[in-house]
Amino acid sequence: MQRAHLFEFNDMPWLPSPIRKTLMEFLHHMSVRLRMYDAGFDVLSQLLKQQGLTSIQAMCAGDGGLMLALSRHLGRDDVRIQLSDKYPSLERFGELERESAGRLGHVTESVDVLNVPEHLSGVRLIVNAVHHFQPPVVRGILADAVTKRQPIVFMEPVQRDLLSVLRFCAATPLLSAWLSLGGIRPLSLRRTLLGLVAPVGAFCFFFDGVVSHLRAYHLEEWQALILQVEGHEDYDWDLRQIPSFMGTRISFLAGMPRSRALEPAR
Repeated sequence: MQRAHLFEFNDMPWLPSPIRKTLMEFLHHMSVRLRMYDAGFDVLSQLLKQQGLTSIQAMCAGDGGLMLALSRHLGRDDVRIQLSDKYPSLERFGELERESAGRLGHVTESVDVLNVPEHLSGVRLIVNAVHHFQPPVVRGILADAVTKRQPIVFMEPVQRDLLSVLRFCAATPLLSAWLSLGGIRPLSLRRTLLGLVAPVGAFCFFFDGVVSHLRAYHLEEWQALILQVEGHEDYDWDLRQIPSFMGTRISFLAGMPRSRALEPAR
């Protein structure tokens, strides 16, 4: 199946705030309540222990809620996760920092994944966002990490194949109804209206999910981009698909500098 870089409603600046909020809540609670990323989090946990790493730079973090789930999954007080985004949600980031008892922090300024400030050292983690970028940008994300000798990890829960698209299409109406009628507590009139009564939010959730699958990268495409990055041979690369929730898979990429001791930020 050919990759199609179509638009998603959630990327559009004109999307009304109530619809965007409903869409983000559906996405977050579906991921957390169904434990969609647990298998990927397990692999990341093993990687952190093997490499002796305790700092995660969660980039393209969106509303950041998934990183609170990651912190709880890791269950380690010594691992600090720092949230950042090109358009940071500072109020939400602050709430998560307080809720995490200090395991989460955040960057107040905008962070461009193509030119990450060198003081933001640690594992660069991008979850469910790489499919939003065109291949030259993905290559640039990898190149910036390699140039600055920082570890990098991608996790993508969407797959570009017919079975995955059909599975999502079949499950989405049930998911939308569940999330609208009690899957998210407390109940919300906005969610019920936009998710079920006049299901504009549910439609955007469905549309964006299908497009995310069509935008997804195959591991071979990531590998081809890695080979275009100057200095890639100085890294150990791990690309795999991790079996996940109800037959789904997580595409996983990890790049670690060959030297086990990371270079300090210059």
